[in-house]
Formats: sequence, structure tokens, C-alpha cells
Amino acid sequence: MHRIAILEKNITTTNHSGRKRSSLVLAFLGILLCTSCYSYKLYPKKYRHYTNQRVRQNAYVRNDSLKKALKILEASELFAIVTDSSSADLHITLYPLEQNVACATPMLPTMLTLGQMPVVVPEKYYFRFDETVNDSTVKRNFSFNISRRVWFWDLFTFSKRFNKKAGKAVLGAYRSSSATP
Repeated sequence: MHRIAILEKNITTTNHSGRKRSSLVLAFLGILLCTSCYSYKLYPKKYRHYTNQRVRQNAYVRNDSLKKALKILEASELFAIVTDSSSADLHITLYPLEQNVACATPMLPTMLTLGQMPVVVPEKYYFRFDETVNDSTVKRNFSFNISRRVWFWDLFTFSKRFNKKAGKAVLGAYRSSSATP
């Protein structure tokens, strides 16, 4: 009799843990679906179509430990990044990418409609670096907006590379602020 009670207890515990497990799996899949359905849009729009038309100078990055800023600088295609400082035309000192965090409250409608209602979350970024040629240093400060759109159908888009969009923004801001083409 005692064995039957233990077996019944194990069966009911298994049913409850099975429900918990399936609920956790569904919650995980829901969160995964909501977080993978996004794309990035760059503002101002004119920066989206910029390409680097000038000859790229060899640049040595002094603090290449800032990986995110370095990837953005590489994606901008402003400079040819070299690892040997003696072959560099100029030296670059990077600063960390700064971001004004946007409120995620607009995410609620898209989550309630299972991603069928697109939501745009605008975010402002600040990218800074110093260019040093010989003993002359020029400080470069750029701000740009990259909006993150969350929508189910963005699951099938390919504009999910933040570094590429930020690189285009840095290229556009550099061209707009510089006298060189």
C-alpha cells in the first residue's frame, strides 16, 4: 500500500514537472521569437547610401581592446586598419560607444499580437575617436540614430548587423563633417 502511494505521488509530480517544463519551453520559444524578429534602420536616411570614395589611409588603432568600437570603425571603411604602427599613416585612439537607451514600453503591443504589429525603438549613439598625424590630433565626435524595428516578418530580413549600420553612420557623419570627399 505504501508503494502505491509513493508511485501515485511520483506520477503526479511528473505531470506537474512536465507541465512546468512545457510552459518553460513555450516561454523560451516566445522570448526567442520576439527577440530574433528585428532589423536596424539608420537615420539620417542619406547615410544609408554613402560609400567611401576616397583613398583609405593606413591607420593604427592604439587601443584595439575596444572591440565594438573597432568593428564599427572597420565597417565604416574610412581607414585600412593595420597592426604595425610603423606602416601607419595615422594613429587612432578609440573611445567606448555611448548609447542613449530607449524605453522598451512599445514592445508590449508587438508581444501581445505575436509580432504582427511592428514597433520601432529609436536609439541614439555617440561614436568618438582621435586621429593623430605626426603631433597633430583631431578629435572626431559623431552622433547618429539607429532604430531597431521589432516585427515578426523581420525574422526573414538580413539587415540585422548593427556594426554595418553603425559603420555607415560613422562614414556618413565623417563625410558630412569633413571637407574631404
